[in-house]
Amino acid sequence: MYLTSHHVVSPSSGQEGVNTFLYLHGPYTWTQPPPGIPDQNPGTLSAQSISVRPPGNRVRSYLDIVAPDETRWAEVRSALMEFVGMCQRSPFPWTEQSGKCSFRLGMELGIAGQWQRELAVLYRAAQALRLANAV
Repeated sequence: MYLTSHHVVSPSSGQEGVNTFLYLHGPYTWTQPPPGIPDQNPGTLSAQSISVRPPGNRVRSYLDIVAPDETRWAEVRSALMEFVGMCQRSPFPWTEQSGKCSFRLGMELGIAGQWQRELAVLYRAAQALRLANAV
């Protein structure tokens, strides 16, 4: 599974929102994410939630989650908390593996001072899409 949430702004209208996409990879078993996910092999688009219609939007922040498709959300949440604990004193973008999940979090400098709030918004959007489309 590749689950990504983007806080975007439309340059033409100024409208802001969160767009979230869920990609699945099928019944693979792994102890750590295979190479290439998400950059070379995002998977098959399974679901999306669009609040600002693409294309052409500027991404202000993003949260990428990679885990086996069947991973329970409680496990993703726990791994995310570990990820935040490992990275929170580092400059953005954060990229790290926690258990069988990997994460990337990045944001513009102008909103990085409120990273906890920004992460919460991205996380809730990812969680809502995933739970609405549980495998």
